[in-house]
Amino acid sequence: MCLESIMKQTLRVCEIILIDDGSKTECPNKSIRNSPHVRILRNEVNQGRGFSRALASREASGQFLLFVDATNRIEERFIEKSLSHFDDPKVAAVSGTFSSEYKSTAVDRWRSRHLFRESQTPQVAEPCKMLITYGTMMRTSAVMEAGNFNPNLSYKEDQELGERLGKLGYFMIGDPGIKIYPSKSNSLAQIFERYARWNMDPNEKPSFEGYLHNIKASIKPMIQSDLQADDWGSALISLLAPHFQLYHGVKAYLKRKNENRKHH
Repeated sequence: MCLESIMKQTLRVCEIILIDDGSKTECPNKSIRNSPHVRILRNEVNQGRGFSRALASREASGQFLLFVDATNRIEERFIEKSLSHFDDPKVAAVSGTFSSEYKSTAVDRWRSRHLFRESQTPQVAEPCKMLITYGTMMRTSAVMEAGNFNPNLSYKEDQELGERLGKLGYFMIGDPGIKIYPSKSNSLAQIFERYARWNMDPNEKPSFEGYLHNIKASIKPMIQSDLQADDWGSALISLLAPHFQLYHGVKAYLKRKNENRKHH
């Protein structure tokens, strides 16, 4: 669904780059493998999001980059609407906003409320401090001027690049009129994993301070807003989320240390 939504844009995409980040099997979709518009670049071993995004950005030939998470689809006029913001040369990125179609379960409601924060979506397009790349167009020259994505980061690569862009005088735009649709419901494990990635400490090294911060955030505003909506199932998920985040952070950190030890 993600690729289909990209291919159906009102403004045609000139090239699509897929990064195979160390999978053990090739892409099962023959139409994708044989498409003249799709390039598949394969990492021999899993390198992480920062490495893969940096590779894709470096290999792309266009004036603009479009990043879309594989679990999302974008509206047909996503590119057309986004391009209007780039008249300002200091706009480095334009992100759409989530619009969930699935809210029947506590997991889906929690995802909408606390991951995508759909109730906090601004009413008009406005500058935002953080670079997010689940559905975002970026100015290629700005990405390269800032030094591209950090290939050593696996979870905070977009936020870290956004900070460097900000130091150069660039800014990002969040536009509520540009829609991103999560392509399916998620399991509890999937939303916990995504929450953990999005709330990783800036240097991707777990800390007690970060853990305490996430516990406080889980109580207020997260559990508070769940109870205001009389959504006890979501409140339980909010209660568990920071503890899973710590577990995920420690696990990811130890994995990276082990991989670095092997490489050296």
